Amino acid sequence: MPVFSENTINEVRARTDIVDVISQYVSLEKKGKEFKGVCPFHDDHDPSMSVSPDKQIFKCFVCGAGGNVFTFLQKIEQITFPEAVTRAAAMAGIDLKLPRTTAVSPNQKAWNCLQSFTEYARYFLDSQEGEEARNYCRKRKISEELLQTFEIGWAPGQERQVRFFQGKGWDREMLVKTGLQQPETGRPVFADRLLIPIHDRAGHPVGYTARTLQKNSEIPKYVNTPATPLYVKGDLVFNYHRAKPAARKAGRVILAEGAMDVIGLAKAGIREAVANLGTACTDTQLELLRQLQVPVHVFYDSDQAGRKAAYQFGRRAMAAGIPFAMVAARGLKDPDEIYLEKGAAVLRQVVDHTISYPEFLMDYLEETGNLENYEERLRYGEEVSQAAWKLLKDFEQPGFFQKLKNKTGFDFSVRAQSETRQETRQTTRRKSARPMLPAVREGRKRAEEAVLQMMLTSRAAAMRYREEVGFFDDPACHALSLYVYDAYRSSEELDPQSLFDVIEEEEAQGLLADLMARQLPEEAQAFFEDSLCAVKDHVLAGEIESVNKRIQETDDLEEKSRLAQEKMALVIARHQVRTRKEG
Repeated sequence: MPVFSENTINEVRARTDIVDVISQYVSLEKKGKEFKGVCPFHDDHDPSMSVSPDKQIFKCFVCGAGGNVFTFLQKIEQITFPEAVTRAAAMAGIDLKLPRTTAVSPNQKAWNCLQSFTEYARYFLDSQEGEEARNYCRKRKISEELLQTFEIGWAPGQERQVRFFQGKGWDREMLVKTGLQQPETGRPVFADRLLIPIHDRAGHPVGYTARTLQKNSEIPKYVNTPATPLYVKGDLVFNYHRAKPAARKAGRVILAEGAMDVIGLAKAGIREAVANLGTACTDTQLELLRQLQVPVHVFYDSDQAGRKAAYQFGRRAMAAGIPFAMVAARGLKDPDEIYLEKGAAVLRQVVDHTISYPEFLMDYLEETGNLENYEERLRYGEEVSQAAWKLLKDFEQPGFFQKLKNKTGFDFSVRAQSETRQETRQTTRRKSARPMLPAVREGRKRAEEAVLQMMLTSRAAAMRYREEVGFFDDPACHALSLYVYDAYRSSEELDPQSLFDVIEEEEAQGLLADLMARQLPEEAQAFFEDSLCAVKDHVLAGEIESVNKRIQETDDLEEKSRLAQEKMALVIARHQVRTRKEG
């Protein structure tokens, strides 16, 4: 159900500059009339995304992603269309005057429930009952500003919580859905604990991590929200929504293990930190980090488990093509402990001291392996050298391979040079080889795209194509044409920008952006006529080929004669189309 009127959507779109919005996520460089940037929707190393301020669209010519400002926000933030409109309005300083009860997502009630509990816990932290928790925060040097920023609170005892939930009218189904009550017993999950809210990528509350203040080894120090429809641990990066602007400004994002690590870094003024909540980094979390378009500086604990997690992250990030470095913190404590013991200046120095992943790998694998064993030493050198070939710059490699040779006795730079030469030869062969393209099909696709380009500006062209041909062979063209026909049912004119608001298929969105970026020739009608004839030519060629196949497959002489007449009629029709096009 739509939340905004068409006028509101058009106003937000008109007053929002797509270049300003995308610049908050991707570094753009002006190239002529357009802007170029690295595409955040695929593993892009060379700027392949174009942003047009004149047409207010973006288009990646590698992965095909494209659309307007709302489309971009939906894709980059993984949010709904109404949320994208709201986000764009906020960026443009437009007050939509939404009522508090306006729901833009089926999860809105759950978010409201969690937010109300967060505010309740914030109140109790400042109450007499929260005095012990406040003293703990003072001892940990968590300032009032950080308490407010991270919305840290105190979850009171179970009876108080039950009365609160009843007073708010939250039923058991909602409380279980949000992870606030246990499904079996109905008892509150969090009681007498310091409460730290966890949000999704868009800043919606989805769960908590909660710390006990009791010194009791039988009680778990931390309790997290159980798995719920909102709280999928592997899909979440703690503090992501707050750290995004700081990370882009700092040119890096610090990846820590837990929420208290992030808060510890924030104490030292380092606001570009996030945490993967103690889990091995998942594909979703890696994708979120990649979308920040800044290098990741990994600052995991220096104990055995932390170093193993850093090793595993490095392997996955290297495979995903995410730029990263390792904070050289071996032998040091976690960020919060460094801050408490040595202060902000020392913590900032530690964070700024990074090493490459191959350097980390050389040390870590030596520590966990046995270089006295020939086979292990060989495997060690193989893994370290592969990382060096992939991640180190040319001028870094000679010294690194010499160090590796000193440790293993093997010169892995020889293989590196050999493989580089082999890759160069393979690349040369690929470039010299002619691409094998289905020429006929590609020719029809180009003609269909040209027809669609004209249809975006002319209802008459759309109606004529529907009457004379009626269908598109290419799936993206077919999908886009249905939206075009539907728009012309209610209006004589079409605003291509408005199509982005209703198109669901990504291929159709990308095609629309591509067509909008193209310039129609001055002789637009002649261009349409030529394109229409080209499509008809391809259609008739396909029908002729089909008849030829049927002639070959039948042994019935009468049927062959009938098919021959059918083929002749098609050949004449095709000749007329070609003659009309040439004339």
